[in-house]
Amino acid sequence: MSKKYTATRRCYLIDHHSPQPPDVLLNNLNIDEYDAFFETAGIDSLMVYCKDHWGVTYYPSQVPGAQMHEGVKRDWIKEVSNRLKEKEIEFVAYYCIEYDEGAARRFPEWRVTRPDGTGRIRDDEFAKWSLCCYQTGYREYCLKQLEEIVQNYAPDALFLDIFGASLCYCEHCRKKFESIYHYPLPEDLEDVLAHKTDIIEFLNHNAKEFLAELKQRVKAIDPTLAVTINFSCHYPKEIRDMLDYQFSEPLLKDNWFSSAYARDTAVGQYPILAPGEASQVYNYSAVSEYICDLSSIAAQGCRVGMYSGSQHIDGTLDFEEAKRLGAAYTEIKKMEPYLVDRTPVKCAGIIQSDLSIAINISSLEPDAILRAKRHNPHQNAVLGAMQLCEHAKVPYMVLPERTLNKDLLKEFDVILLPEVFVIEQDIADLLTEYTANGGTIISSGQSGLWDADSKKREVSTIAGLMGTKESTIHTEYQQNRWSAYLKPTGSPKFTGLLSCTTPPVSEHFIETTATDDSETLLNLILPCVACDSEHWVNWWSPPPGADSGYPALICRREGNGSTYYMAFDFFTMASQESFQYPNELFADLLELAGIVPTVQNLTDIPDIIRTAYFATKDSYIIHQISMMPKRFHGDVCPVSGGTLEFKVPVEQAKIVYPEPATLKMDSIDGRTTVALPDFTLQQIIVCKK
Repeated sequence: MSKKYTATRRCYLIDHHSPQPPDVLLNNLNIDEYDAFFETAGIDSLMVYCKDHWGVTYYPSQVPGAQMHEGVKRDWIKEVSNRLKEKEIEFVAYYCIEYDEGAARRFPEWRVTRPDGTGRIRDDEFAKWSLCCYQTGYREYCLKQLEEIVQNYAPDALFLDIFGASLCYCEHCRKKFESIYHYPLPEDLEDVLAHKTDIIEFLNHNAKEFLAELKQRVKAIDPTLAVTINFSCHYPKEIRDMLDYQFSEPLLKDNWFSSAYARDTAVGQYPILAPGEASQVYNYSAVSEYICDLSSIAAQGCRVGMYSGSQHIDGTLDFEEAKRLGAAYTEIKKMEPYLVDRTPVKCAGIIQSDLSIAINISSLEPDAILRAKRHNPHQNAVLGAMQLCEHAKVPYMVLPERTLNKDLLKEFDVILLPEVFVIEQDIADLLTEYTANGGTIISSGQSGLWDADSKKREVSTIAGLMGTKESTIHTEYQQNRWSAYLKPTGSPKFTGLLSCTTPPVSEHFIETTATDDSETLLNLILPCVACDSEHWVNWWSPPPGADSGYPALICRREGNGSTYYMAFDFFTMASQESFQYPNELFADLLELAGIVPTVQNLTDIPDIIRTAYFATKDSYIIHQISMMPKRFHGDVCPVSGGTLEFKVPVEQAKIVYPEPATLKMDSIDGRTTVALPDFTLQQIIVCKK
């Protein structure tokens, strides 16, 4: 297998989905200009369009029905691939699957169809791509072109865009679904939601089946070929595991959180993250924003890529993009020695659940890519857990449910269950053993309250562990926006808003009863009215009324460990950022549980500084980035790095980037404090164990 993907760290895609002339001529393509762009941008990997969303090829395909872009008068892929090989730049061949406007127009029988038989399109603000179904003749069309590309151009890697499986009602899909599930493929929205578990399983099965055939055919030609798909980290683990490496675009708030998620769902698979929003060609961001955006990816442990529309309609290139990208990649190249051969420091583990993805979704997006892009409730809660850890500057990792085992869990001080709706018995047993051995669990809302087939349970699968009994989901106040308020029971003392008022929770809460061996720390107060056409109080959510007596926060001791259960959607609230106290409450819980990370960045400006923690055999590597360029359109100023607190001895601390410097340390009782200097964009600190 080509191993270039294990070492390349600076990828670029010239993003130019190009319709036929006269709209886009491509009459001035020049390989020497491309070469100069590569040099200026400082890339070591290039993704090259072989077939784009318009369905045109940039090489003379011999597959019947294929259509080459008429502005390209020669084999452009041959020219580019030859030049990349001369320069030892990784050649990643791009091929688009489901979006193929040309094929859909030429072969309407290949279209992904709606229940009424009309073709489905991706109806965006600008683009209106038609979708094609690979349960039709389009399947063989794609496979033959992919074989052709691998045979003729020997790429290092094959990148499949718009890969998944969209919901299609063509005769082939209808027949296939009914043969598996023994009932017709549901059509109306209510029926689709009622059978969403089967439908999602069916679509994932189609994607997995197609990927398996595709890999078999292209690797029969070149066994060294690496294969990946876009949005890899948002596919089920069974599909992720089929890939040679993982490639994703940022879908979780920003590059920092998206990279952490991609890294942790692709352990050992050399993940790469490629944002498109880092650049708007013709309306450029400041260089400091480029550096902030792309360094955020590298800092979190992913390889860095980017795509943008830097090609003009005549095929010439907008060189300002190369200059700004080059400025960012120059900095990343300087940091590369500290970006490899390291692992994340472990403290908080955030459980990610493929089984929970379909639970409580309000609709099933037919378009496979929109399904990946539009977050489900579990994913929103995972993001909230990541944001809480980041604000607290606690090292964290996302843990896919099927990677969990006893040895992995014991490496973490605290496990977070962010709306992990489905917790099967084997995972419940692992969590119980983990807690009995001294671990801490923080859970929220509906974790464990659903079966994998989207049926609600009366009692959570981890009820005994968390100190709860039967659970009822209350939504009668959801129109209030705030469904309840929190009131401390008196012990322990809380900080922030919980110390002076009764903060709200979001649209629903859980009614449950605390077990005799647990302790209630917070109660729920109900709103004084439920808003409707006859009842309201003022211009805002009705204020607190009666104390419900329902527990809002339950603490329970299990063996040498402890659990904390919040009877509301705490982690999702943190991701929404419209609630002011989740960070304070999370900090209180960490203190109650006695969670002290191996290393922690103490700072007064946690929303300005992002901090990543890694370890090697003999050192800790801490990477800080200022978010000021993103918040203030490129404006920067020095910010305090705060201090690093180690609960273990540290022999030496030094800045290795941007300029070398030795740092002062103080050690007391086996703990070490390192005072950090001010920095402007980012700094990397290496502390010798």
